[in-house]
Amino acid sequence: MFQDKKLYLTITLITLLLALLACSREEEKPQKIIEEQRNNDKIKVNHRDKENIKNQQKLADSIIVKTPNYTYTMLKKQLIKLEQNYNNYLQLSSIGKSVQGRKLYLLKVGTGKEKIGVIGGVHGREGITSLLTLKLAEDYIRAMIRGAKINNYNLTEILKKTSFYFIPMLNPDGVEIAINGIKKLDNKEFYLVANQNSSDFKRWKANAHGVDLNKQFKANWQKLKAEKRPHFAHYKGPSPESEPESKALAELTRQEEFDAVVAFHSSGDVIYWYYNQAEESYQRDYQLAKALSAKNGYRIVKAKESDKVAAGYKDWFIKKFHRPGFTIEIGSEINEKPLPSYELAKYFQENREVLLELALLINTN
Repeated sequence: MFQDKKLYLTITLITLLLALLACSREEEKPQKIIEEQRNNDKIKVNHRDKENIKNQQKLADSIIVKTPNYTYTMLKKQLIKLEQNYNNYLQLSSIGKSVQGRKLYLLKVGTGKEKIGVIGGVHGREGITSLLTLKLAEDYIRAMIRGAKINNYNLTEILKKTSFYFIPMLNPDGVEIAINGIKKLDNKEFYLVANQNSSDFKRWKANAHGVDLNKQFKANWQKLKAEKRPHFAHYKGPSPESEPESKALAELTRQEEFDAVVAFHSSGDVIYWYYNQAEESYQRDYQLAKALSAKNGYRIVKAKESDKVAAGYKDWFIKKFHRPGFTIEIGSEINEKPLPSYELAKYFQENREVLLELALLINTN
């Protein structure tokens, strides 16, 4: 009996030990899971921190700054750097090539279904508008990355609803001629004649064929009075869209069917918005022009002051698509030379909210 009791106690003790061991293992199991979860959270936090640090480094210095004698080469370098820094927030492509083979870059910012075309560098001596369009694009991207607002404009929300199509330099050949002259070009006699035998090419507006790209569109082109041969400023070309630059822009516009377009030019501190609109469109576009004017302080050009025959890009856009188009002339000083790059900050601040206001109003309508 003693032996049976001893055996019973031994079995009971073993059973208790096994139970305790099982409990211990069950306690260790969730502890291990907790530790693993903590380690995973640390990895996620570290990864998030690294991403935040990386984004802060990108945002430390602006890429688009005042750049004297701004040319296509400088624009190309800036675009490459923008793509490197903000590749998740923009799409860089080309819509074609200029007469002399330079790419016509397109920078798309935003993912929304509403589309706004923004054009700069249409005229050779207006390279400052190329800088301005890129500065606006970079500003919007940087605000979105920071999750910040520009005044009361929520960039994250705007860029979910709107896509901006920036074409910063439609006329790279003309910009090159206005800045560096014709010393590297063949057929110098052609350019001298087109420039009225002047060796000062700072006033050059045309492309490399001597055609004004803003007289190249199908908005009463046949009726437009202009120079009869290549000219530094006022030749409309042999036919609408005869030039690779104007044709590329027109094809992009037909393809994307923008909801609105803005072309930046210089100078005058004015907004052109009218091109023979019918009453309903007239009232809509006039109200939009007033809203844009309230942002940049530029004068709205009255309908009776506007050309009824023009063949410009915004004229054609209004005529063909019956949608709002605007030419915004920056710079109060009116002359035949490029505006100074040191005024970039001024033009930027004046027009910083113009495209954002237009996006909101387009989305509202």
